[in-house]
Amino acid sequence: MIFIDGGYLREYLKRKFGNDTFSLNGFQDLVYYLIQCVKYGRIEGELIRTYYYDAIVDETEKDKRQAQKNFFSTLSRAPFCTVRLGRLIKTKGGYRQKGVDILMAIDMLTKAYENHYEIAILVAGDGDFVDLVEAVKDTGKRVYGAYIPNNISDKLMECFDVAITLPENILKGLIT
Repeated sequence: MIFIDGGYLREYLKRKFGNDTFSLNGFQDLVYYLIQCVKYGRIEGELIRTYYYDAIVDETEKDKRQAQKNFFSTLSRAPFCTVRLGRLIKTKGGYRQKGVDILMAIDMLTKAYENHYEIAILVAGDGDFVDLVEAVKDTGKRVYGAYIPNNISDKLMECFDVAITLPENILKGLIT
C-alpha cells in the first residue's frame, strides 16, 4: 500500500514550480515509479491501494473549494486510489491542515495490524511520522519511504527500511 501526504507534495510543487495541481497521468507515473522501486529491491507484490491524504478548505471559499473538489475527484479516478480528506483552517500565515496526519497514521497502522499489506510506501517528510513508521515496522511490515531531496526530517529518513528519493522529473511530471 502507498500512503501519500498530499500537502507535502503540493507544498513543494507550489514552491518549486508555482503550481500544485496534479495531473492524473503524473500521479499514475508517481505510483508506477514507487512500485518499480520496490520491485527493483527484488520484492514482488501487487499494489493493493494508494491512499492520498490532503485537506479541503471550508465552504466559505466556494471557488477554491470547487477547484479542490475537482482535483480530488480526478485523483479518485486513478486505479486503486482512495482520497482521504482532513480540513484546512485559516491562520494569520495562510492555511494549516488539521486531521490529515492522524488519518494517515490510523490507516497505516490499522491496515498493518489487519495484515492488509506487507510493504508500506510512505510519501512524506515530516519527522512526526517516525513513531508511526516504527510502530508499523514492529508489526513485521517493511516501510519504504519516498521523499523530496532536502525536504525530509533526518530522523524520518533514518527510520525507513528503504529510502527512495523522488527525482525531479517525476515531481515535475505531477503538475498539470
